[in-house]
Amino acid sequence: MSTSNNVQTTSAFPSNDSCSQFSNGVALLLHTWTALKFAVEGQWGGVDSEEKRAWLAGVVVEQFEQNGKETHADELESILLQVMSDEFNTILEDDSAYQISQDLVKLYNECLQSNYATIDALQEKFLRQRNSTRGAQIRDDDDDSSNDEEFNDEMETDENEKDGESSTQTTSKSRSPIIDDDGFQLVTRRHR
Repeated sequence: MSTSNNVQTTSAFPSNDSCSQFSNGVALLLHTWTALKFAVEGQWGGVDSEEKRAWLAGVVVEQFEQNGKETHADELESILLQVMSDEFNTILEDDSAYQISQDLVKLYNECLQSNYATIDALQEKFLRQRNSTRGAQIRDDDDDSSNDEEFNDEMETDENEKDGESSTQTTSKSRSPIIDDDGFQLVTRRHR
């Protein structure tokens, strides 16, 4: 509690560490919230969807800083639903906003007691989701390139067979594709 010019203010957090831990926990919780994650990944809020998610995290933290323990899950749910509707053009019907609101209140109460176990669990969940998403993207990219190669090989074989060449002659003549720095395959003209 600090006083300045006869105005009395109280901090909603007992220490700066609990405040920063709570801010981190809010960001992690919002990153792992499926509805918001899809909205950001799909850019339903426009190209600045990620910034809107960060802004929402700030709004939530500010709500707790202003109201402390007086912050209720139903108030938070209203904020989350309003932001999802206004900023991401998304109407939620799955009660996930209320669940996230309850989790935020729980997270706040734990941070007041310097209990950061939930934040640690959220950090692990976030890292697992991020790593599995990256792994899936890499596998998808690999699948796409192998499918493209198979398609190109089939096209070369079909074209050469139309020209009267056998498939064994085609494989001896086929060249490896030329890939530029951006990952695009260079299309070369066939020499007859």
